[in-house]
Amino acid sequence: MKPTIYIGADHAGFDLKEMIKEHLELTDYTVEDLGAHQFDPNDDYPEYAAAVAQAVVGHAGSFGILSCGNAEGICMAANKFADIRAGIGYSEEAAETMRTDDDANILCIPGRLQTEDDPLGILAAFLSTSFSNAPRHVRRLNKLEELESAISESKRSRASIVPAVLVQSKDAFEEKVLNPQMRKVAPVYQIDVLDGSMFNSMSWADAEQISKIESLPEIELHLMIKDPLPIIEIWKRNIPTLKRVIIHAEIGQDLDLLIRRLKIFEQLEIGVAINPETSIDEIENVADKIKLLLIMGVHPGQSGQEFLGHIIIKKIKQARKKYPHLKIAVDGGVNQKNAKKIIKAGATQLCVSSALWNNPDPSQKYLDFKHI
Repeated sequence: MKPTIYIGADHAGFDLKEMIKEHLELTDYTVEDLGAHQFDPNDDYPEYAAAVAQAVVGHAGSFGILSCGNAEGICMAANKFADIRAGIGYSEEAAETMRTDDDANILCIPGRLQTEDDPLGILAAFLSTSFSNAPRHVRRLNKLEELESAISESKRSRASIVPAVLVQSKDAFEEKVLNPQMRKVAPVYQIDVLDGSMFNSMSWADAEQISKIESLPEIELHLMIKDPLPIIEIWKRNIPTLKRVIIHAEIGQDLDLLIRRLKIFEQLEIGVAINPETSIDEIENVADKIKLLLIMGVHPGQSGQEFLGHIIIKKIKQARKKYPHLKIAVDGGVNQKNAKKIIKAGATQLCVSSALWNNPDPSQKYLDFKHI
């Protein structure tokens, strides 16, 4: 039985991808095209590499085919994922040896550079060659897995700390965001935006007023509202330090469509938040279009709640396994007692509110979190 082939390419590899897809379908392979689905000169290869890599990891025995201009960038992106062994097929020999020696599961072919052999010949060499299982190659792959595990463990032991700000007035906003000691240690602040539409709470987050404040830090917006687009537009227009926006999966809108609309804002990272009762599967169709998944550790709307414990830890572990390319943030109930467990589960960002701001010296408490 022939393996399923997942293919992906950016604009520079689009024509090659289309040709390969047609060829594979004519030769009775099951092909899943993960994009780009139309030519877009402004698209970026990492999202297609991520989609194909995740599909290959999730379906044993499958293979991936990727293309960008020189195949280098998309290959680098694919190899960021655990259990992916991607190589560049510049010749039939290269394709054969990456299978026999390295058990490669993704073939990357340049879309713009000339290869030594015909791309379809390179493809055929890759798909028709098996791993040799020679002891020296098995030994080397085992060492590669050890390196992968060590790197993964190292990443899990570090997490960024982001002070979360939920306030009711401009004065309270300035008291936190302009705290001189905190500004020396915290490069990014999360601003919570609530208007009562999703949760029974309100917050002060007037972008026009905030724009008059000098020397703002980088900001991410946590939008706990049903209609985030108009607010994002106002913030993007007024706040040059806006780095990231996080919208909720539960807003009742088409997430994919909304995220596509947000792509018009250049260099603006997009994240999705999920409430404690929401499954991580709710973001599956947009996981390749976002940078961050925020898992709520409490029911949103009010600071000072107690972390919900095991159910959230389990969800973090599931998210880390299913979406290895995403930053995993946790917001709500985070404190020094549970931070280590949250990080160990797979979180890469801790959004901390009460545990910082209720301390007489929030900057020192911030540093304490950094050293967990």
